[in-house]
Amino acid sequence: MIARKPKRQPKWRTPRTSESSKRTKLSSSGTYSSEGNNDTPTSDEFELICPKGTKTAKRKEKGKATAAEVEEYEAFKANDLRKMTIMETVNDIHQKDIETRRRELEAKQAEMDLQVILADTEKMNDAQRMAHAKLLEKIMTRN
Repeated sequence: MIARKPKRQPKWRTPRTSESSKRTKLSSSGTYSSEGNNDTPTSDEFELICPKGTKTAKRKEKGKATAAEVEEYEAFKANDLRKMTIMETVNDIHQKDIETRRRELEAKQAEMDLQVILADTEKMNDAQRMAHAKLLEKIMTRN
């Protein structure tokens, strides 16, 4: 069984600094004061400011953007679009350059193949003729 502490023990009693806890009127302005607590500010001295709730703050953040923010966003968007078009143009130029180099290499290879095909085999020895025959086979498999 749990023992209950009586309410008259010091833990449960509030301390009193003076004999009377009644408020008295101080002046003609209508402000009151407790005899025990004269340091408490009255409602004329300060205004209570409550912090915004989480939901209210989030709603305000998600609100409409100002005209300056919209203009700044549009400027960033236009700048990004310009960068993308420049990058696409550079990419197209690189692709054309790659294609041109590939065609040049193919032309050089075709010229070399033609030299091998048209080579005079009468002046070649047997080893050279065998190497020539192998090159001709490779040329034929590529084409």
